[in-house]
Amino acid sequence: MDFEETDLGRIEISEAVIRDIAIHSYIEFLKFDPRESKARKEAKSTVDIDLDEKVDGTKTVKITVNTKIKYGVSIPSYARKMQEKLKNDVESFSGLKVEDVSISIEDVYEEPQKPAIIEEEEPEHEAALPQEAGQAVESPIAEVEIEKEEEKKEKEV
Repeated sequence: MDFEETDLGRIEISEAVIRDIAIHSYIEFLKFDPRESKARKEAKSTVDIDLDEKVDGTKTVKITVNTKIKYGVSIPSYARKMQEKLKNDVESFSGLKVEDVSISIEDVYEEPQKPAIIEEEEPEHEAALPQEAGQAVESPIAEVEIEKEEEKKEKEV
C-alpha cells in the first residue's frame, strides 16, 4: 500500500506489517512474551485489520479484536485500555490514522487455581501413645539433627 510520496521516492507499508504491529501491541497488552509462538499464534487468530483509502487520498486503519477476558475484570475498562494501546501503537509506528478499534469479548475464563495445601493430621493411634514423664516427642528430622550435634561434640573433644 502506498503510504507517502517524498522528494526521495515512495514509502510503502504492507498490510502484513500493519497487522503485525497490531498483533504485537495486543500481545504486549496481555503481558505475554511476543517471541512465544503460542502467544503469537493465538493473537494472529484474534486480531484483524482493514486498510481503507478515503476519497481525499488519506489512508486509515480499522482494527478488530475478538478476544476473551478473565472472570472478574471490568469488561468496559479492559476493552477501552486495549483500544487505546492498539490505536496508539499502530498510529505511532505506521503514521496511519486508526479510525476504529472494535473489541469483541467472546469468552470469559477463570485462572486455574493452585491446589489447596492440606495439612496431614496425625493418625489417631500415634497421637494416643502415652509419653514417659518429662520426655518430649520429637520428629525424625529433629532426632537426626541432635545426633549430628552429638557427633560434632565428640569430634571436638
